[in-house]
Amino acid sequence: MTDGQEQPTTEQAHPMDEHTIAEVERAGTQFNAVTAMTVDRADALTAESIRRRDSGQPPRRLEGVSFAIKDVIDLVGYPTTMGSAVRSDAPATASAPVVDRLEAAGAIPVAKTNCQEYSYGILGDESAFGRVINPVDPALCTAGSSSGSAALVAANAVPLALGTDTAGSVRVPAACQGVFGFKPTFGVVPVDGVFPLSPAFDTVGLFASDLGVLTTAFDVIAGDESGEVPDLNAAIGLIGSGERTIDVSLFGDDDSRARDLLMTVPELTITSANGPALGELLDDLAPTYDFIRLYEAYEVHKDLFAEHAADYQPGVAKKIEAGRDLGEAEYRKQLDALAELRERSLSVFGAADFLLTPALDGPVVRWDEIDSGSAAKFMRYSMPFNVLGWPALTIPLPGAGVGNGAGVGNGNGVGTGASSGPRAVQLVGRPGGDRDLLAFASRLG
Repeated sequence: MTDGQEQPTTEQAHPMDEHTIAEVERAGTQFNAVTAMTVDRADALTAESIRRRDSGQPPRRLEGVSFAIKDVIDLVGYPTTMGSAVRSDAPATASAPVVDRLEAAGAIPVAKTNCQEYSYGILGDESAFGRVINPVDPALCTAGSSSGSAALVAANAVPLALGTDTAGSVRVPAACQGVFGFKPTFGVVPVDGVFPLSPAFDTVGLFASDLGVLTTAFDVIAGDESGEVPDLNAAIGLIGSGERTIDVSLFGDDDSRARDLLMTVPELTITSANGPALGELLDDLAPTYDFIRLYEAYEVHKDLFAEHAADYQPGVAKKIEAGRDLGEAEYRKQLDALAELRERSLSVFGAADFLLTPALDGPVVRWDEIDSGSAAKFMRYSMPFNVLGWPALTIPLPGAGVGNGAGVGNGNGVGTGASSGPRAVQLVGRPGGDRDLLAFASRLG
């Protein structure tokens, strides 16, 4: 938060106040990151939090922690705009389960956030509300599609935010804006109440400025209906903090990011044995992703698109149109191929527990440098793990993010472009090994 108080933790409640709301609203305006302030909901839940405290009840896991919600995720009482002019402005009649679970743990929603229209695009360049401004440096691309959620965390307006990730739309804006971004194992977190892009790959993810808050929030949103968190790791024998092996094959020999991040971790074996196999895997997964995503996105939009094609953002409309003539028979074949890929690709891990990869293929690009190849570079290392469904975490490196030397600040939380931008890596775990991945990440750097 930016109200001068210590950031909320999972052990101590910090009830919402007017200054907190004002800071979120200020950042939302400054970075074009907010589509709606959710003050009524925040006030009601804050009053509930205070009643619990005053009655002597112990704080819940996320008591008083403010969070923002990407505006493709339903929050009861507020419209879900999808960043589009093609929408209903009727308020949602129920919240998505991920929102309900965070609220039940004491977290307080303060804003719906601007996003790429219908989540369809990794650059974050098309929204009916205009594009989000990067708090690190306005000249740098925010990436998409969950750019507004990343921006509120990067600006220190909220410690936690929800996004969605179909090809990197949490991890890539996290890398471009210098915060943590986590995509859980596919299917672990419910996507009900979330407008789909491509159901074969869609995943609700998290942004945070603190890994501990992110880890607690993941435990909350992955919980079952009873409120208990399923023990995903026990089934595959991954729990423990002893000797681990991490594969860094996708880093070049002259890239110091992996070495610098891992040098302080005891009992760690670092290998680069899988370079050719991993590079081939990344190339092989792209055609499967492209076909399934194009087909599914068109099926999601075809009725609405038939009536309102002219009202879509131009680039989004072009992508939807590209899926028009893809056949169902081939789609079924691609789904079968996807299942086989997910099974076969587990062998890539070999004896390794984790993979460490670049977060982006190159530096964070400036808005005025975007070209026809920029999207592919952004997705190079993120999209494959949507196809495979594996958990993956963007980790900002020293020098990334507002207040950490990413740029020369102007006193208003905005960098002035004096650096080359944020630096980040991606940590990938085995499917179902989300908690193991997050626990290992807490040991890094």
